[in-house]
Amino acid sequence: MISKNKKTTLRWAIAALALTLVVGCSSLNNSLNNGQNQKDPLTNNPQTDTSTSNSPDLNSIVYKNTQYGFNFTLPESWKGYSIVSSQWEGLALGQQNGQTVVETGPIISIRDPKWTTQTPRQDIPIMVFTLAQWNSLQKDVFHIGAAPIGPSELGRNNSYVLALPARYNFAFPEGYKDVETILESNPKPLQTTQITQQHPDSTESLLFNMMVLGEQGKVINSDYAAKTTTIEDVEKVWGKADKTDYIATAKGRYATYTSHNIVFGINKGEQLFEVRSYDSRLKSITLSKAKEVLGTPAYDAKTNGQEIIGYTAGSEFKVEMIFPQATMDNPNPVLDHYNVLYPQGTVNSMADDPGRQW
Repeated sequence: MISKNKKTTLRWAIAALALTLVVGCSSLNNSLNNGQNQKDPLTNNPQTDTSTSNSPDLNSIVYKNTQYGFNFTLPESWKGYSIVSSQWEGLALGQQNGQTVVETGPIISIRDPKWTTQTPRQDIPIMVFTLAQWNSLQKDVFHIGAAPIGPSELGRNNSYVLALPARYNFAFPEGYKDVETILESNPKPLQTTQITQQHPDSTESLLFNMMVLGEQGKVINSDYAAKTTTIEDVEKVWGKADKTDYIATAKGRYATYTSHNIVFGINKGEQLFEVRSYDSRLKSITLSKAKEVLGTPAYDAKTNGQEIIGYTAGSEFKVEMIFPQATMDNPNPVLDHYNVLYPQGTVNSMADDPGRQW
């Protein structure tokens, strides 16, 4: 009995030892597997989890611009973004013409939804150039801003070049690193699309620029703004006008600068209240095209063989376009000239004159 008992005890001891080894090995194996999620067993350095990444997911939101033919892909965190429109100005080269605006175009800025007045954040600014404007810029026909380098191309289609302004984030506002990450993403976020309806004279872009500049009191071929400029400011650079006429119905004197294709309306305080442009590019704009692009005008009058249509530009200025009146032989006349008007500058309180509205 003692002999049998010893054999039974030995068997149970061996079984217990085997079970202990199995459990121990299993625990050791689990420990090693868990450790591999944190350390590389060969280098003892943290491993990168390839299933996740800190880079933004650029497949969530796409801004589509059909007017200029491009799409821009944004990370999901930009849901609720807004679009801010402004314009770039191309200045003539040379000391004498250094401040003369010879080219303009739109800037489409995609604004971070976290942007606030108290804490502005970096926009994604996209400059739009016609192919001809871009070629002229590369040939140094004009320059943009004071930066020694020009805009960098983001993409192009059959009508436009899309570019990033030089030193667009020079002030390093909040979110500028986020924008850099988006712009450097692979694949690139901006993709161009072909524009099937051709506008060889860039008429829509020209009308857009006229309205954007109108909000500043300016016309396309002059940097002298209504309201903020006096005729003395003009004369310091351009000299005396070729002629000056007083037009009572227009509420002031009009100074003509023939070589600049500009006429200035001047009030009694020598302030410019109107700037007229006779730029040759206006000949690409027809009456029907202006109404198609800008919509129903706020003002539409026919007088003295002309049709004058007007649009409000911001809270202070108005843009008026003067066409020959349509006839059977000319049902869709071409723009003769246009002007930016500062109505408040035509008011004469001393004479109880409310001034012009158009």
